[in-house]
Amino acid sequence: MMYAAVNKCLGIIAFVAVFMCFNTNSALGQYELSTGIDLNYPLLLNSNNSSINYGQIGFGINFGIAYKPEETQFFPILKTGYGRTRLPLKEVGRNVAVLNFTYLNEMLNENFIVRFTNSELFIYGGIGFSYLSGKGIKLAGPSGDQMSIGIDSLKNSSTFFPAVNIGFEYNYGESAGKDLYLTMGINFQYIMLLDKRNEYYFHIKDPSTGKTDYNASLTGNAITPGFYIALHYLLHFHKKSGMYL
Repeated sequence: MMYAAVNKCLGIIAFVAVFMCFNTNSALGQYELSTGIDLNYPLLLNSNNSSINYGQIGFGINFGIAYKPEETQFFPILKTGYGRTRLPLKEVGRNVAVLNFTYLNEMLNENFIVRFTNSELFIYGGIGFSYLSGKGIKLAGPSGDQMSIGIDSLKNSSTFFPAVNIGFEYNYGESAGKDLYLTMGINFQYIMLLDKRNEYYFHIKDPSTGKTDYNASLTGNAITPGFYIALHYLLHFHKKSGMYL
């Protein structure tokens, strides 16, 4: 079921990307490129964890390509995000066993532009997928540095997860409405980590009590608020002899 949802997301994203690249109905085609940096703070809600703070600030970079006709109110953007993050696996006393990941997000968003006198607000939402590549386990908490932790095995591994997001992006000042402009925004992403997937078997070695074995599944509702700054550049293509130049 999860892979079917991911495949559908990929199909929709591919279709819109092709449409963005080959659409030639407008007399003035405008494509916008963007890149930026972001910070995120993922929260995983499940029965294994009650703590919302486990040193999980993540960071990354993002790239986007949008089809943005002149004077439009709506426009699509295909956005890619890449970076590092972490999610909690299981609380162990006052500590939390956390998993480090490299993430790759691919999101297709639809933007609605609200224009003011000296600014613009982009309100957007979209669908896509998140790919999580494991980069090891760590014990976070007040006594985590005094213990060692390691993964023994992993069962029913999944790395691709369907995702949805909403957000707001703000452009203020002299750059509003210009070809080159800087924005800042907030984004909220949601992915569902399905039950009975990604079952980790791991151990913790405590100098005072010795080795203890644990197992837990990476499951639940992952909600990731984030803040980002992005630089945008608008490309103009004028139609000549049936082609954009």
